Amino acid sequence: MQKNNVPLNTAQWLVLSTLFVLCYWPTYFILSVEPAVMQKSHFIIMLGYLLVVTFATRTSLKVPNIALIYLLPLVAMLSSFLFNIPDFKAFHISVLVKPILLFFYVLFFYSLFCAHFSNKNTTNIKSTLNVIFYLQLVVIVLQITLGDIPPLKILSFKDVYTGFGFRAPGTFDWVYVTCYFFNFYLAYYLIDFYLTEKKKKAVFLIVLSLLVIFLSQSKTGYLATAFIALYFVFLSALLKLNIAKKIIITILMTIVLIASLIIYLGINLDYITTFIELIQQGKLDGSTSTRKQQTLIALSEGLTYWYSGSPLALKGYIIENSYLDYLFRYGLMGLIVFMLMVTIFYFYSLQTCINCKRLFDKGFIKYETLQLSIACHISTLAAPIYSFTGTPIDGYRSAIWSCLIIAMVGFINSATKNSKALSRLPTTKNLSDTKKING
Repeated sequence: MQKNNVPLNTAQWLVLSTLFVLCYWPTYFILSVEPAVMQKSHFIIMLGYLLVVTFATRTSLKVPNIALIYLLPLVAMLSSFLFNIPDFKAFHISVLVKPILLFFYVLFFYSLFCAHFSNKNTTNIKSTLNVIFYLQLVVIVLQITLGDIPPLKILSFKDVYTGFGFRAPGTFDWVYVTCYFFNFYLAYYLIDFYLTEKKKKAVFLIVLSLLVIFLSQSKTGYLATAFIALYFVFLSALLKLNIAKKIIITILMTIVLIASLIIYLGINLDYITTFIELIQQGKLDGSTSTRKQQTLIALSEGLTYWYSGSPLALKGYIIENSYLDYLFRYGLMGLIVFMLMVTIFYFYSLQTCINCKRLFDKGFIKYETLQLSIACHISTLAAPIYSFTGTPIDGYRSAIWSCLIIAMVGFINSATKNSKALSRLPTTKNLSDTKKING
């Protein structure tokens, strides 16, 4: 395994600093202003910072083809608005801005990483991602121990101590988004555990990731994480990592360990037992009941106004389901566009994983590049799952994180282009890097 870290230059430091602005910008630094307004300000600040870094590093912009997918919603929006010309308002213009913003995030992230990083220094990217992970853990620990104090409120407007115990969201406001964020790292460190010698550190970080997801009290987070764990078995077999059986054994051991700890420590699971009891009584808890009502409204209105989207969309109705939200707001065209987006992202990242594994086996790319491609792919799988109960792809902060993931996949494709050309030539495998997989 290659362990050499290439020293970072000033431009690379600036590029990596964009990740910290993404995850840790104190969005709510004016506590008296509405959270929604401050969230919009972060969108602008993030774009402005990316623009400043681009000029400061004299980076030429390159448009990756995958970034154009973020413009697809414009098709649904414009086709919907044609039926609402008499009611056209500033709201419609603001809606059109978001997909354009997301397109530019991917454009800037992709251009910056392609210009200043390559397959040779993905180790530096990994080190930065590790720091991002550690800081998120620190924020969550502070939220749990100190509670809803003003200094922490500038990072997240959500109350930590509500309902059953606490739900620490970190800097991503909604706990399901926190789970979405940690699913990336769960995949990241699982690869370390199975394919490197740093097993103790990897196990420790995996346990911390699972603990954060467990403490989130997010039912979606639990189900998505379980599904991703099973999918990991399929992916490892597809990529021929030779760890599928190990993953199955690990899943079973984890289930037994968690059950044992819950029983031994007497952990309070009222939020789960209450949910089960209500289901048995033919009732629903608060959040599930709310989503049921939203689903009924979205289906009724979306199918009634399948060509234009529901007029109720202008009245501030919230649908906590991306699929139904697009149906509700933009009709069937909206639903089709959203499903097309997540499908393209999924297969694009999957193809990247397959290419990276082939190149890694031939010794043309570093382990860290393969690891990053797999973690990004898991995120592109997680996003459509979490979209059933939220908006990870175009919601606040998580939308920018999703743009970073897609940009990273594009960067990996770009960084491995020369390696793809070389891979067509006869060569021997890099035994030092592939021994762990093939041994």
